[in-house]
Amino acid sequence: MFLPARIAAMGASILLLLAVTAVASDGVDSLVAKTVGAYGGEQALEKARHVRQFGSTTSIMRPGLQGSIQREFTGPDKLRVQVTFSNDVETRIYNGREGWRMGEAVTGPQFDAMVLQAARIALPLNLMKNRKKLVDKGRGEVEGKPVRTLELPLGNGLKLTVDIDPETGRIVRSAGRGGVGMGGRPIEFITGYSDFRKVGSVLFAFREDNFASGMATGETKLEKVELPATLPASTFKP
Repeated sequence: MFLPARIAAMGASILLLLAVTAVASDGVDSLVAKTVGAYGGEQALEKARHVRQFGSTTSIMRPGLQGSIQREFTGPDKLRVQVTFSNDVETRIYNGREGWRMGEAVTGPQFDAMVLQAARIALPLNLMKNRKKLVDKGRGEVEGKPVRTLELPLGNGLKLTVDIDPETGRIVRSAGRGGVGMGGRPIEFITGYSDFRKVGSVLFAFREDNFASGMATGETKLEKVELPATLPASTFKP
């Protein structure tokens, strides 16, 4: 005679679980929508498919020096980066499938770093387009301020965690992890974002502070961001 009561209890538990799941899902959906809106909205981000950035950069590998950086990006995942320190120029290219450094094909950590960097440039749109893949990592703090963290799997063991200010929807930090780096340790590239400015209708972080495995590795300060109508296909060829 306890069977109906047990079935009822099971049914209530299932309904409660579904309700909790729905609330969590709605929370992530709302957060992603807020972030997309904060960066200009879906329509503006879709139109800003081509991006060209110019700025200055520092590196732990070049103590005391300031270099220049130029990035060119075509969504969803094509990226060209040129970094210049004095007469030393380094070019990295990722076409969405393959990567090259100074014209030579790369694999392993160098390739993974390109994948992560390409994913970071289009982060707001990437969160929206990959909503079903996102993992809610809950709430936390970045430099004493509350954030909500989402995780985006990128495949091949790579993932990008994104810390979002729940009040503004702005992304304040991202962390790319996975693969195997130096000494057999997993790769971890962390970028903090600040100095937010609008270019046309789209919001960009004009300052990036970079860390690897907990160590500060340098900073990038953008000076100009362009949104060209197109970029030549040769941009993403070695």
